[in-house]
Amino acid sequence: MAFGKKQRPAEPGRTGFGVGVQVVVRLDRGNYPDSHAPDPSGVIVAGGDMEGAALYAPVTLREAVWVVQFDEPFYGLDGSGPHESARVTQSHLEAALEA
Repeated sequence: MAFGKKQRPAEPGRTGFGVGVQVVVRLDRGNYPDSHAPDPSGVIVAGGDMEGAALYAPVTLREAVWVVQFDEPFYGLDGSGPHESARVTQSHLEAALEA
């Protein structure tokens, strides 16, 4: 992203994401590189709201946040859980392949 340009958030209807979409949550394994826990899957049940994330002032990135209901209770890489659902930024979601 060029300095001074604002990145427009993706609109929920144009991204392929929305309520009812089956997704895989791609976990950030930066602090847990040796973890063999599978990425959880689930379905988007709500969301599309925007949440700002400060990178280095004055640049900010805004992206959609979706509520994902997991197929099975999920335990975080840090041992937290079990979680039935979570708010997940769109950059950590991948549409699940159809069976």
